[in-house]
Amino acid sequence: MNGEPHPDGSEVPPARPWGGQVPPPLPPDVHALPDVPPPPDVPAPAGAPPVYGAPLHASPEDVQFAPGEPERWYLPDWGETIKLLGWRVVLFIPALGLVLLVLAIPLRPWAVLQWLLNWWRVWVFVVVVPTLIAIDRVKNAIRSRPDPFCIHCGYGLTGLPPEHTCPECGARYTPALIEEYKRDPHWFIQRYRANRKIAQ
Repeated sequence: MNGEPHPDGSEVPPARPWGGQVPPPLPPDVHALPDVPPPPDVPAPAGAPPVYGAPLHASPEDVQFAPGEPERWYLPDWGETIKLLGWRVVLFIPALGLVLLVLAIPLRPWAVLQWLLNWWRVWVFVVVVPTLIAIDRVKNAIRSRPDPFCIHCGYGLTGLPPEHTCPECGARYTPALIEEYKRDPHWFIQRYRANRKIAQ
């Protein structure tokens, strides 16, 4: 141990690192992180949807129609809505069964009415709840569309620049505008019309 007497009676001097010399000072930038160059831009594969980056904000005020031009809004028709719903169309099956049962009332009125009244609680959970969910899905079916699209004509914009004009109708689009429209297209249209009335 340092400072303890040696067996021969002499005292052992305390040990010093670096052989008793002062250690050399560290470079001033020893703790600095090295400069790492940014990764190179890799082009997206052909047919891939554009990368939009950080989300931006948009509102109906960003939509501009030419003077005298009628409003054009993309809302999927019934055929496209069924495709967008996918397996969720089964939610309408209980409601369809209830309609068929109501149509059978003229054939056996008392038996059908008695059966409906006795099992009305079951019908609430089996028919009403799934039907309400299905109606909400139909209203917001446009949210299930995965590709970017023009909010005025529905043209698919996959592979096109994130901010440009629609090649189908010529309307300008942005990623933020598409996402805002997809949240609730009916509410988007109502807000646009309300803003337009205020501006007039």
